[in-house]
Formats: sequence, C-alpha cells, structure tokens
Amino acid sequence: MLPTDDLVQAARRPAVIDTPLGLVEFSVSLGSEVLPVVPNAVWRLPNGAHLHRWQHSDAAVDLLIGSIDAPPWDGSEPIPMWAGIWQVRATAEVSGLVFSAELTDLPADACGGPDPGECLAAVSVENEHFMVSIGGPDSELLAMQAADGRLVPSGWARLLPTDVDDTITEYGVRYADPARVAWHLPGLAAAEVARLCIATAWCPRDDDRPAAWFAVDIPLDTAYYQLTAGPT
Repeated sequence: MLPTDDLVQAARRPAVIDTPLGLVEFSVSLGSEVLPVVPNAVWRLPNGAHLHRWQHSDAAVDLLIGSIDAPPWDGSEPIPMWAGIWQVRATAEVSGLVFSAELTDLPADACGGPDPGECLAAVSVENEHFMVSIGGPDSELLAMQAADGRLVPSGWARLLPTDVDDTITEYGVRYADPARVAWHLPGLAAAEVARLCIATAWCPRDDDRPAAWFAVDIPLDTAYYQLTAGPT
C-alpha cells in the first residue's frame, strides 16, 4: 500500500476507533484463520494516520487508518470521521477473506442495527445524545468495482450477489446485533490484491439529519487521498 522507508515506526497495538458510544474494533480472516488483533508492525504517517501491517505466509495485509476531513453532505459543520483502508496482497492462494467492524462496549441506553443504503453496507447505533455509523461498500458496489478490476479481482464480479439476499449466498455482507458488519468475500490467487474501505463517523443525534450515516458513504479513493495527504 505504502512504502515505509520514510515512515516512523510506532508501538504495535490493535487498530481501534474511540467513539462517544464505544470502541470500533476490526478483524480480518484469511481462509479460516483470524489474524491477531495486534499487527506485526505499525508506522505513523506525518499527518497522524497509522499503517498497520500483518505478515502472513499467504499474504501481506495492511490497514491504513486515521481521522479524515470530508465535506458534510449538506454543507453544514464537519463531524468526526475516521477511515480504514484494508489491502490484502496474496503471495499464495487465499481461499477467502472476511473483514469485520464492530462497535463494542456500548452504553446501556444505546441501540442499533443494520442501516444499509444504496451501494452502502452500514450499521448505526444511537442513544439520546449521539449517533455512530460504520459503513463500507455493499455487495452490489463491490461487484461493480470488480468489473473494472482496479480495487478487487475482476473474477469477483460473477461471485458477488447483486440482486439476492446476501444471507443466502456464500459471499456478501452479514450483520450481527447490535452493531457488527462483516464482508465475506471470495479468495485470491497468488499476486492478486483486494482493497476495502470501512468508515466510521459520529454526530449529535438528529433524526432529520443523520450526518454520520451520510458521512460513511465515502469512496476509497477519497479516503486514501485524505489519509496520505501531508500535515496541514
């Protein structure tokens, strides 16, 4: 994803996002193996983002994560937003991938669940004061991305569901209560690469203006530009 020669190495630690309603935690599986929560190495970018890297016998796995500034959908005040871009570069055959994000340690008064939209797989949690959303591409968008073969392998286009319930197919997006979303994806051949962006945002609760939900519908390219931009 990024060359690390000019980056400052940081302490190895799990990648988490601290929100007003709990911690967003991530996991990734290669085939049936869940990778450890603590990566093999972490680097800090000049702008404060972090690159986490796992070295596996079958793949190199990167997570570039940090706070970003994205223009609000309605031109109002910016809200806190983080993006995490996963990249898996296979060095041998990988039988399947699973990426997941979950909001944990929820307060007793918080409730949530699946909150998808057009081309968006998302979960949202709220209480009287805050709303937190986590989102990324849905199966339809991933299939479209596979069609051009830039972010994920082109062979995925015929494997990902586009017009049926993901829960009855081998691949697709799965939700779990109260606030977990997971992407179950096809495997990779040696030298193939897959990239996935998962965003998190939060805002004061406003049923008429769910700013956090709109914010997480962000293209990977936009998030990558923000995460790798120089410090301001």
